[in-house]
Amino acid sequence: MKTTIYSKVRNLAKAAFPFYLLTLLPLATSCSDVEYEEAVRSEAVSNLKADYTNNSRKVTLQWTNPTAEGLSGIQIIKDNTDITNIDEIINSYFIKKAPANVDVAYTVKARYNDGRVSEGQTVRFHLDYVLHKGSKIALLVADDYEQSDDEKAAVAWFRQNYAADGIVVTPATIDDLDIEEQGVCWVMCDRIGVERGWQNLPGGLADLETIEALKAFAGDGGNLFLTNHATQLTVPLGRIPEAYAPGIFGSGPGGQNDDVWGSQPIIGNAEGQIYDHSQHPIYEGMDFTPGFYERSIYCFEGSGVKGDHNCMWDLNAYGLVPNPNVVKTWEETTNSTVLGTWNHVIDYCCAGIIDFEPTTTFPARIVAVGLASYEWDIQGTNAYQDQLERFTSNCINYLK
Repeated sequence: MKTTIYSKVRNLAKAAFPFYLLTLLPLATSCSDVEYEEAVRSEAVSNLKADYTNNSRKVTLQWTNPTAEGLSGIQIIKDNTDITNIDEIINSYFIKKAPANVDVAYTVKARYNDGRVSEGQTVRFHLDYVLHKGSKIALLVADDYEQSDDEKAAVAWFRQNYAADGIVVTPATIDDLDIEEQGVCWVMCDRIGVERGWQNLPGGLADLETIEALKAFAGDGGNLFLTNHATQLTVPLGRIPEAYAPGIFGSGPGGQNDDVWGSQPIIGNAEGQIYDHSQHPIYEGMDFTPGFYERSIYCFEGSGVKGDHNCMWDLNAYGLVPNPNVVKTWEETTNSTVLGTWNHVIDYCCAGIIDFEPTTTFPARIVAVGLASYEWDIQGTNAYQDQLERFTSNCINYLK
């Protein structure tokens, strides 16, 4: 049958068409010889439902798995963005802290050994929930925080002083960060050799699960205290754009230094453009020590082996138009207040302590301390250790 039809077409072509078109006919008719294999069906899950009660954020997703062979796992998608791939065949999934007071959608798909993923089944719900924000404090450090003497010292002090109302969490235990229990989370990272950029934060601090947990915590109004290299988290959490990331950065081994280091709360050197934050609550009860760097300063550390680990903002590096100076422009652009600069700086360039105020899209307050002078272990006796500790307690109390 194929030969007869082809012969008739060829004869008609010779009579009615130019010769050069004949060369195209075998190409056109050869398509009829192609055989297509029927696609393998990717059977989907069914009967998806969400079990929950109002005024609770605990939700259990349940479904019926397909009976097709080759099933290897489950994929769960939240609002088309968050994907959880589970390499086992399960028919339920527990959500400890589901989004509340918003419409949310969860989609479940079946995964197969050969790489196929089925169509998804989606369940939508809206949890009515009154948030009960906790009064305790969390300290988040890297999984390998013991690699840093400064981080170990901070953890030891926190455990001693917040034993009753504090918890230490790491990326491995990030699910323990709970807005119902803790209202403030201190994220501490001070590491030799770490490269600049939040993606390079060590010990799981840059993992997607850690970032998403901090986003959820901040989204519920949990306040954050970011110190040292952790100030870079202001970017992935969505508080400031990547273009405004901290640019004054150091992570070297350091060395012996006999100078006194601290914070300068009086910013500016032009008449009418001086901002005095020396009475701000984060400095409450501290000694405003005169005789250093033309002005009084709050001291954090004295003579010892120090790491020059700044992770703060050079406000002259972002193309800000002075109005009337870059500090004021930065504050108005980012809805923040610069509360301290490097101790010897009296102009407008270095923002070492920033109070990022809550906004309509980011309900959490963030206090970010990126001064190298904020150091917990100088490998010697720190003459100003009590001042560093008082400052830390002040920042936590301010965020509470």
